[in-house]
Amino acid sequence: MSEPAGHDAVRELLALDALDALSTSERRDLDVHLTTCDECRRELAHMRDGLASIAESLPARAMAPERATAMRARLVSHAIEDRTRVTPIRAPSRASSTRWLAAAAFLIAAGAIAYGVGQRGAVAQLASRIAALRDSASTMQRRLADQQSVLNALTGPGVRVIDASASSARQPYARMFWDQPTNHWTFVAYNLPAAAPGHTYQLWLVTRDQKKVSAGTFEPQPNGSAMVRATYALAPDSLAAIAVTNEPTGGSPQPTTTPLLVGAAAKTD
Repeated sequence: MSEPAGHDAVRELLALDALDALSTSERRDLDVHLTTCDECRRELAHMRDGLASIAESLPARAMAPERATAMRARLVSHAIEDRTRVTPIRAPSRASSTRWLAAAAFLIAAGAIAYGVGQRGAVAQLASRIAALRDSASTMQRRLADQQSVLNALTGPGVRVIDASASSARQPYARMFWDQPTNHWTFVAYNLPAAAPGHTYQLWLVTRDQKKVSAGTFEPQPNGSAMVRATYALAPDSLAAIAVTNEPTGGSPQPTTTPLLVGAAAKTD
């Protein structure tokens, strides 16, 4: 094709150029035309911007070459069949063929983008499911670790057990598990009444020299059960007793009420 072929004939190459589908000679002729035609330059820019906006709004990987080739072959085959089934009013011009090929190429590009979007969506869903499974596994591992920690604190070879009880209608009862090798304390109570308004329960370690060490404050569950875990280093033969008192909310530096629960620690040999 050469420039004398006319402005309209050259314009039919714009869509193919936007899709980078021109032959070397066609691109050379179009470049010559564009140097003098503002209208074609503007139209080509609009076509390229349109294709770019589609690609940006639907990020995706390119369609496999064999899939794109097959799609284009099917489109061309359908076009040939359509042409054989009708009697054309006039012979198809190079311009109409070029328009059709440009439209087919555009459909192939859009199909490739849609295919890539579908693939990305499937990958995203799979990644989400894998992340959820990992979170679930991590949560289960933490729960197992917590359960194992409690079991070790209650049944370890160095655990001493101190019972505490009280004489009341509801008969509160508690037991302290002291893991001496690790200095971990686990206090478990049952049948505790609710603390008085503005007050909380406080657990104490009472040493043989009458030093009272706070092991923390706590509130019982509605069924009266409670668990307190603490870490405090204490010589194996220095514990005289454990006690629970009812203290103002936030706890007290030293006990201020008569203990609700008291448990004496047996002397070690």
